[in-house]
Amino acid sequence: MSALRFVCFCSCLAVSAACGAADGGFTSLLNGKDLSGWTMLPGKQPAFAVVDGLLETRVPGGSDLFTVARYGNYVLRFEYLLSKVGNSGVLIRCDPKNPWGTGVEVQLLAPWTPYRDDLHCTGSLYGHVAVTNRPDETTGVWHRMEIRCDRNVIEVSVDGRRTTVADTRAVKALDAKLLSGVIGFQSNHSKQGEFAQFRKIEIRDLDADQDYVLAGFSQTDERFRVQAREAAVALGPAMIVPLARVMEGDAAMARSVARQALFDIVAAASAPQAEAAARDAAARALREALGAKPSESTAGYVSWLSGMLRK
Repeated sequence: MSALRFVCFCSCLAVSAACGAADGGFTSLLNGKDLSGWTMLPGKQPAFAVVDGLLETRVPGGSDLFTVARYGNYVLRFEYLLSKVGNSGVLIRCDPKNPWGTGVEVQLLAPWTPYRDDLHCTGSLYGHVAVTNRPDETTGVWHRMEIRCDRNVIEVSVDGRRTTVADTRAVKALDAKLLSGVIGFQSNHSKQGEFAQFRKIEIRDLDADQDYVLAGFSQTDERFRVQAREAAVALGPAMIVPLARVMEGDAAMARSVARQALFDIVAAASAPQAEAAARDAAARALREALGAKPSESTAGYVSWLSGMLRK
C-alpha cells in the first residue's frame, strides 16, 4: 500500500470515529447534525438533508447519497420510515458514478399498487434475488434493516427476521459486481411530497477485524484472497505479528498471501514519504515477530524485511 493510500485510510478512520462509536463493534455513519462523511453527485439537485437528527429525502429525482469511505465486507444496520408511497433503496459495494451497474440495490418500498412481486419488494436484491420471507411493509412506522456483506454472501434482515440470502457466485449478474465500494441511499423515487427517513445508521467493518481478514487468506476464490490481503495491508503494522504467525502454519496458500501482505506493509512503512510513526511501528512489530522465535525460514524473511526499514 502506498503512503498516500495509508494516509487516506487513516483519514477515513478519523471521520468514522468522529461520528461516534456504537455498541458491539458498530460505528455510527451519521452524526445527526450534517452530512459529514457523505457525498452527493455534482450537477444534480441535493435530495438529502439532516433534519432534527434524521436523514431525510423529499426531492424526487435528486442526487443519491454515498459514503465517502469504501467498504468490502461489513454489517450495515439502520432504521427507516417510508411515507405512504415511499420508494428508496440501499446501494451496496458500488461506484457512485455507476451505482446500479457496479453494485446492488436492496429495495425499500411501500406496498403501493400495482403490487410489487417478491423480486422487487422491500428486502429484495432488486431485480436479482427475491425475498424468501416477505417483511412487514407497513408505512409511517419505523422498521430496522440489517445488511451483511460477507465475501460471496449477502444477507438482508428486516425487523430481526431474515428476508433474503444470496450467494453472489451462484447469481451470474451478481458475480460480476464489485467486491467493495461505497454505500448509498437512493433518493426519493416517488412523487413530490413522499419521502423516506433514516436514523441509527451504523456499520461494523469486518475488514477491520484481524481474525476475519486472516480467514480470507484461505478462500478458494482468488478474488477474496486478494481482498483479504488488501484489507491486511490497510490495517498496517498492527498486522505484522499475526501475519508472521500465519507464515508458521500448514496452509501453503495462506502462507503465500501472508508473505505478500507483510512485504506490502513494510514497503509502505519504508517509503520515503511515509511518516516516522508508521516506520517505527513496523520496526517494533518486526522485532516482536522475531522475538517469538519463528522457524528459520520465517525468521529469515522477517529479518530481510527489517533491513528494508534501515535503508
